Amino acid sequence: MWIRKVNLGSLSDLNFVTKPPSNDDILTYDSNQSKWIPKSLGITNSLSVYTLELDRWNVKNDGTDAVNTSQGINNALVWASQQQGYTEVVLPKGIYLIDKQNPIEPQSYLTLNLNGSILKMETNKLTGYAIVSFRKNQIYSRVTNGVIQGDRDTHDYSSGGTHEGGYGIEVGSFIPPADGGNNTRFVSLDNLDILDCTGDAITLNSTFGQISPFPTSLASSFEQGAINTTDGSLVSSTTKIRSTLRIDMTQVAIVKYGYFGLYGNGYGALGSDIKCDYYDVIFYTLSDVFISSKNNVQFFDEVEVPKGASYAKIVLHQGNVPASTNCLINVRVPSFPQYTYIEKCNLHDCRRQGISVCGAKNVYIRDNNIHHIAGTNPQSGIDVEDGYDLNQYIYIERNNFHDNKNYNIIVVNGKFIYILDNSIMNTVSNAYVGLAVNGGTDRVMVAGNNIRLTKISLSGDVIFSNNYVYGTQINTQGVYANRSINIVSNVFCNSKMIIDTPFPYVVKVDSCRFFNDADKLASLSSLYQWTLEVKNEPQIISNCVFEGQDVLYLNYVTAGTFKPGWIFENTLFNNVKNPTLFAGTYTNCFFKEIDLLGATSKTTSLELRDCKFISTDRYNTLLTVNNLKSFKMINCHIEKPNGTVLNVQNVSDDIVLSGNVIKITNDTLQRTIVILDGEFAGKQAVIQNNTITAVNLTQVGIDNRTASNTLQVVMQNNMLNNATMMITGKEFLQGNVVNGVLDPYYRIPTIPTTGYYRLGQEIRNSNPIAGGYIGWVCSKSGYANNQTWIASKSYVKGSRINFGNHVYEALNNGTSHTISPTFSTISSDTITDNDIVWKEIGLLATFAIFGQINA
Repeated sequence: MWIRKVNLGSLSDLNFVTKPPSNDDILTYDSNQSKWIPKSLGITNSLSVYTLELDRWNVKNDGTDAVNTSQGINNALVWASQQQGYTEVVLPKGIYLIDKQNPIEPQSYLTLNLNGSILKMETNKLTGYAIVSFRKNQIYSRVTNGVIQGDRDTHDYSSGGTHEGGYGIEVGSFIPPADGGNNTRFVSLDNLDILDCTGDAITLNSTFGQISPFPTSLASSFEQGAINTTDGSLVSSTTKIRSTLRIDMTQVAIVKYGYFGLYGNGYGALGSDIKCDYYDVIFYTLSDVFISSKNNVQFFDEVEVPKGASYAKIVLHQGNVPASTNCLINVRVPSFPQYTYIEKCNLHDCRRQGISVCGAKNVYIRDNNIHHIAGTNPQSGIDVEDGYDLNQYIYIERNNFHDNKNYNIIVVNGKFIYILDNSIMNTVSNAYVGLAVNGGTDRVMVAGNNIRLTKISLSGDVIFSNNYVYGTQINTQGVYANRSINIVSNVFCNSKMIIDTPFPYVVKVDSCRFFNDADKLASLSSLYQWTLEVKNEPQIISNCVFEGQDVLYLNYVTAGTFKPGWIFENTLFNNVKNPTLFAGTYTNCFFKEIDLLGATSKTTSLELRDCKFISTDRYNTLLTVNNLKSFKMINCHIEKPNGTVLNVQNVSDDIVLSGNVIKITNDTLQRTIVILDGEFAGKQAVIQNNTITAVNLTQVGIDNRTASNTLQVVMQNNMLNNATMMITGKEFLQGNVVNGVLDPYYRIPTIPTTGYYRLGQEIRNSNPIAGGYIGWVCSKSGYANNQTWIASKSYVKGSRINFGNHVYEALNNGTSHTISPTFSTISSDTITDNDIVWKEIGLLATFAIFGQINA
């Protein structure tokens, strides 16, 4: 080795100090040193790493001389990567003060290993800066193993404004240098501690990239028709429209980057008349010869330009030609980062964000600790925002978020966003949310996360699945009819969900468990006093479990905004407090160990099908139905130890009770089981095929207290065990078995004296004897009554008398006059009799005997 050096000893412009020569080395000239240095033709791993020489590059690692330190490090990086072929540069451990005007610029195909050092921003008063900057289209570049620290605590904010543009690392810029660009690829940032920046720890930025034709020209250029994508010829079409303009493929930006596309305006909007998601691009040569086409391109995607293309035309997949004012499509060549990896970093104590994604694709944010972000809005751990649908394929995985001021993760715009397996803890401000998926997002997956003591807002197109959520408020507020919110297979412990969406059936909650324990009643009682709150349009909840007590009740309906039509399917309500049944349909639901049920008061319908109710309450009515248009309970099973099961009050249309099994399991008090209340003024009540059983005492199984003359009540094929029926006589009764007797209300020992009977209705003699009759038939519809008016007699409220073939009912307690009053024959008219008021209720029924029994 040293023999070779002796042989070259006559040369004075050699440098063997930095790298002594070894076997098979060649000499290369280094213009920075003005010397020849040895270099290996095939650099091995050990020789591909360069440790930066402080004196050689005039770099200080004692926290001084920012200008020379920044310049020296950048010079060394260029030399090592571009001139010497090194793949890694290692900084000697220390503190490097970075020039506010000259960030460190990592190079392509190079790792910058900080070796535990600190890159510290010098104190300044700039509204924006970067400590490390990628703005020159770097590829395969990495920064690792050190600390990047801003000047937050010593910064001069006196110029006003937010000073939110101070970044630890910027990948791309809204205004890149003329000799640079944002099209970075495969940039890796790992094992870094980034803190104290006046803005973000890390920011990813894009350019707008406007090219011609400009939006106003394009908007007015569409006509009906398409372009054949196999030969480029114009064809007629009623389902597509084409632009008459040519898009020049020789524009500078297209030539530089090799792509273009159709995008929205500065706010991501395409225009209200743009209804499609896809378009075609057809390429031609300068001489108008078809080259190729790209089919089914989505807005905000890039279209690669084929070799030899001079211009292109576009076809939108919609039949309507937009009004020029309602088309905002922009032809653009945006520059933006792709394949950016942010891994195993500690991002904290920055003022604006931990990470901002403002136009990037294929971003992988993994295994980071992001915390204590506070100072200037939005104050979020991660914010995916500017750039709109240019933000695509963002993977936020296995990170730990906690103690950030307003948000942990907020996704304002973008598509194909994956938020997986993170720990998302409480934010400092309860007014904000730990996780927000806003309405401008598409195809967002939130899965496998542990979310605690914060708030969640879901408004965009999202699947929220397999998350464990504790002590958290979840708001679902869909803002677009075509963007569904799917909440699947989650556990919500001691939490509260608010469903408030202006479009029906956008939200579906499926296979989730809502569980409350003692902590909700004690520690969280002031935050979450119920589990489910609903507003606005109806949604779907299926295959869920609601379990455990709430402070006030299981669910809450916001008056004035609630809409009917909610759907509950295959859902268990176990030991919950006073659940309210929403207007809509419950199918195959199980209410276990509940006290009582409420029902929303709304002029619409409630339907219970194939449900099971097990109540532990002995005293209260299980369900009171009021202010509904209709009510149906079909094929349900209900058990209650004692008390009324159902009280139907004001239902305006019809009720159906069919195929239900109702059982009073341990009755010690007399309580009617099913009540048709006197307030019921609907058109029809059908009670059929039910089984009603009392175990201990003989209870009133069905009590019809209705008084309407127009109501049709049908009671048929019911079975009552140890229970009776209270009827008015106006019902249609058939096939009911009461305590083993078929239709017992039609069997009496004497001519009827109470009740209402229809023309032709037969009443059987319950004590037939030879020479007697089988029974009686009603020959004139009306009320049976054998009491006539008597002077000076005391009557109680509800007493009935007949006078002149009409029947009258006392409306109060009192004593009749000594002289008979003039009884009106006008229906429902009232008559004063001393201190009694009588009301005409109908005609007096008459009966004829039939079926003489021979001796």
